[in-house]
Amino acid sequence: MTATQNYLSKLPLEILDTIISDLDEHSDLIALALASKAVSRLVIPRHSEYRVLRIRHRFPGLWAHLAKRADLSRNLREIHVFSQKAANSNFSEHYPLTLVSSAALPSGTLTDLLKEEEERVGNVLTVMGYTQRLEAFQWDFRYAHMNADQEIQLISTLSGIPSVSQLVLAGELRCLAPSSDSHVFQMAWNMPNLHDLTLMGNIWSAPATALSLKHVLKQSIQLKRLQIPIEAISICDFIIPTLRQLSLFLQSGTTVRVIKQWNTFLENHPLLEDLWCNPSSTMVLPRNGLVKLKRLSVERNFIDSFRDAEHVPASLECLQYSSFNFRDGVLSRCNFKNLRKLYLSSVAGEDELSAIAASCPALNWLHIVECVKFELNIWLDFLSSFPGLEVFRGPGIWISIDEDNDRMHMAIMQVVQRCPNLRELDHRNVHGRSRKTIVIIKEQREDGLHVRYEIQRPRSRGQVYLMDDTFT
Repeated sequence: MTATQNYLSKLPLEILDTIISDLDEHSDLIALALASKAVSRLVIPRHSEYRVLRIRHRFPGLWAHLAKRADLSRNLREIHVFSQKAANSNFSEHYPLTLVSSAALPSGTLTDLLKEEEERVGNVLTVMGYTQRLEAFQWDFRYAHMNADQEIQLISTLSGIPSVSQLVLAGELRCLAPSSDSHVFQMAWNMPNLHDLTLMGNIWSAPATALSLKHVLKQSIQLKRLQIPIEAISICDFIIPTLRQLSLFLQSGTTVRVIKQWNTFLENHPLLEDLWCNPSSTMVLPRNGLVKLKRLSVERNFIDSFRDAEHVPASLECLQYSSFNFRDGVLSRCNFKNLRKLYLSSVAGEDELSAIAASCPALNWLHIVECVKFELNIWLDFLSSFPGLEVFRGPGIWISIDEDNDRMHMAIMQVVQRCPNLRELDHRNVHGRSRKTIVIIKEQREDGLHVRYEIQRPRSRGQVYLMDDTFT
């Protein structure tokens, strides 16, 4: 036993537990647990299982367990709660198991659902009162049936946790309904330390919510990332000095007139580094040129406006776009030399492939969602023109060999030979969706380099930020 391990083992358990509580990362906890059996018994599971909570099922017993164990709940750093309908097929739940009795997990029909739901919501609010180290909170109001007073209580509790920097609220808040007093919400909301805010739901687009929404943004003096419905035009004239990343998504329905109003917002935020906007049919590059922009996801009209712009983004790194066909004069105004990731909805001809290869030599990640059939040799020549290519997504290679599994084996080996840095390809589509990934594995052995591949399930996609999700 080393001197450090001996010192740790002599500390009173209460002090040692307090020290361990300061560790955020799961990897650090496991590393500490390896110090000794005594330390391991303290770290696992009371710390290792109580840093991140990610669920979509109701789990009334789990919430009851957490409500009774403030000593465990207080160490939660992240809580992500989804509705079952909202979670995607690759969603992976994460919750404590070891100290939770089997009765706490879903086990069958309950006799008094209303009483159980009332108790569950009460337990949720109790747990939130313990989480003074919480950093990220994601909540879908469709997950639990809270009344307006309970929603206000939840927001007040979050406002009292200074460490909360990431917040996602989805669904319709009763406390913001036209019949509710918006001043109560505004008095409850006080989160000046937010860096990352996502608001989903029709309520944020309602005219009656405009003052409350502006209050939220005015309070968020450190906000760097904002995701909000494109219909929420009440903030188009609002200025957020610290904002660097903006995502505008379609919540229910909009018009070209509504979309156009966001041009004012872009003009007022020249330092944006990320812009994700769908739809964006009447949005154009503002006069400031958004010269700091690094990642961009928009529709055709936006990049077409580069042609006549005085200033354009100086060095894009990630681009999601419909195709690589541009109006005359546009491509010469775009600087794609430093582009690392490119996501295209379609490619219709070899001329597009040639334009991509000539314009984007630094690509290491490429996703082509749909394409016509090209011969395999065309794909090999095209992909090998990117020396740093690591990931190629889409059905292109599969289409070229008529989705034949035996021929695909040889095709993979040829692609790997021509693209030495390649590590991932998409597996064949099933009902229009690729559900698995081909992972290239290289091993250096005594007789030289061995290359093989495995078919793996796709990584869990828990990203909330739309831009991050696009380029995964």
